[in-house]
Amino acid sequence: MTTNNNFGEEIKTIRTYNQMTIREVAKQAGISHSYLSQIENNRRDTPNPEVIKKIAIGLNADYYYLLKIAGYHNNSYSNLNFLNEQVQNAPEEFKKQFMVKHDPHIKKLVEGRKKVNPKLPNPEIDIRFPNCFFTHATVNDYLQLLRLNKKITTVEMAKRLDMEVADYVTLESQINYDSTELVKYSKQIGEALGIGDFKDWMLFVYTETPNQSFIDSYDPKDVLTEVKVTVPSIVKKYDEEGHVYFQRYTEEQLVQNFRNLEHILGDDRLITYNGRVLNRKDKKKILQMIDILLD
Repeated sequence: MTTNNNFGEEIKTIRTYNQMTIREVAKQAGISHSYLSQIENNRRDTPNPEVIKKIAIGLNADYYYLLKIAGYHNNSYSNLNFLNEQVQNAPEEFKKQFMVKHDPHIKKLVEGRKKVNPKLPNPEIDIRFPNCFFTHATVNDYLQLLRLNKKITTVEMAKRLDMEVADYVTLESQINYDSTELVKYSKQIGEALGIGDFKDWMLFVYTETPNQSFIDSYDPKDVLTEVKVTVPSIVKKYDEEGHVYFQRYTEEQLVQNFRNLEHILGDDRLITYNGRVLNRKDKKKILQMIDILLD
């Protein structure tokens, strides 16, 4: 990606506004201060999204805003805006029921006001609802919220999923991220709600919000992705006298090397740490430190 002058200038503006030095931001971001300085002064290409996320942490700034300034017009930014809009537009009765269920303070407040006048408004519900929802909402909560915001009845949803109304009501009240129903009806539900595949959308929601229910039930197997790595079976090496020779690895040795930290850090494989590419000297230092720690 080419250099985006606006990005460097915006980083500098935010840092200056926050009264932070380049070293302070770099330390919190986990990158070198010289690299950050080069970005600010447009002497480096615009960094990739992972580095931008680190800079956002260092600046305590909105990651998606920085992505947009950097020129990354990805779906995450629009998805996050859409998510916030859905929560903000939640029907009042839905908010009330959710908060009474998940917030003891609100539950006590609502019960107290019922005794005085059940028609009295509860402004604190609106204030506390977004944070509470992002922390506690489950798949069925999001499904109900999106359906209500779309003004789709349970009868219409049942028809779209080709099931009985009573069966859909049960599904909406019990569906979770691991249920077979979510896998079976994910695309149909997503199409009805205008969000693509519902299961994929929920994974985005859970990874972008501090959802306690998902954190508690998280299983890496549910979101496992297989990545294939290609490595040479014949490697050029040097003996102690500097003579060149070639070593051929069997398939079994290649599998062992893949797990061997010394091998990973000892070859010419590209390895990065906090956005920095490790050179041979860096790798040698790491191996020396590991030896000391393990001893």
